[in-house]
Amino acid sequence: MRSDHDDETKDPTATVRIVDIARMAGVSTATVDRVIHRRGKVSAGNLARINEVLERVHYRPNLIARSLASGRQYVVAVVTPRFAEGEYWADFEAGIQRAEAEARRFNVVVRRFGFDQYDRSSFERLLELLRRESFDAAVLATLFAERVVPFTGELDRRGIPYVFVDSDLPECRRMAYFGTSSFDAGVVAARLLFERMEAGADIVVGNIRHRGEGGSNQCRERERGFRDYLARHDFGGRLLDVELRLDDEACNARTLDDLFARHPSIAGAVTFNSTCYILAGYLASRRRSEVRLVGYDVIERNRRMLSEGIVTALVAQRPEVQGYRGVMSLCAWLVEGVRPASVNNLPIDILVKENIAYYTNNII
Repeated sequence: MRSDHDDETKDPTATVRIVDIARMAGVSTATVDRVIHRRGKVSAGNLARINEVLERVHYRPNLIARSLASGRQYVVAVVTPRFAEGEYWADFEAGIQRAEAEARRFNVVVRRFGFDQYDRSSFERLLELLRRESFDAAVLATLFAERVVPFTGELDRRGIPYVFVDSDLPECRRMAYFGTSSFDAGVVAARLLFERMEAGADIVVGNIRHRGEGGSNQCRERERGFRDYLARHDFGGRLLDVELRLDDEACNARTLDDLFARHPSIAGAVTFNSTCYILAGYLASRRRSEVRLVGYDVIERNRRMLSEGIVTALVAQRPEVQGYRGVMSLCAWLVEGVRPASVNNLPIDILVKENIAYYTNNII
């Protein structure tokens, strides 16, 4: 025999109708409708009973029907670097594409705005464009922190919510951050090297430059965490900073040949962006298998160097997940009014030769 209690404790993932909620709360369907759609007045007692039932059955409104019925179309601006196939931001775009397909069902449109990640002036020009554009929310990559901070102040004044990806700027009033802790990712890289080196050995810190631009906010935070770990663990060697060029292999070879000639005790190397394949290519060409190299991000060129044993380890951050969750969090806010957690730290993945074949960054 079935009872009302059986109905109220049924599988919370099953479809629950407004009439069911009204019966459980002991109110009319019209009262439930006013609460769910946030219109009209409801007594405090009825509101409390209805909310208790909604929470108990894990009620979720039909967002597709609601958004289509409203006729309102929302625009989410996605502001990230331009990229070529196989680069880090191409993986990020894969997550954006999946979110875009889902968001379209809720009348949410994704618009992309790209800039050159090695050219601050390119980002500044894009900000000027964004000031003239109309959008309802934004996903922002924070590479040029000194430019992002004042721009988000403008978004605050315009009442436009935004989330950060890639690295966080907690001093801003962002709705949420999706990504790893860049500082802790630097700590992880330091430990991976420190525990595999002889006392007193030196470490090359490769700074990859392009047209003279400095590193991103994320790279600076990773390096800060890296140096902090070594300082706290009585690192006895030297950190040897070297500037390398993104697209000049011959110049890099000369620079590194000179560095290794002057410092024969080098036993480790690190880069803080996704281009550790540049250092790896040099180490392979000079057969310096004794140097342990740690880098970031599972792009194809890094993956290949790791599989071949030239790179010791890669620290990864699931860019697809960042892109997907960044867009979908804003979709939920715009359509449903559900606010995401302010900090959504993703796992810091450590990839080595033995497990790289089984690794995927995807969002499943």
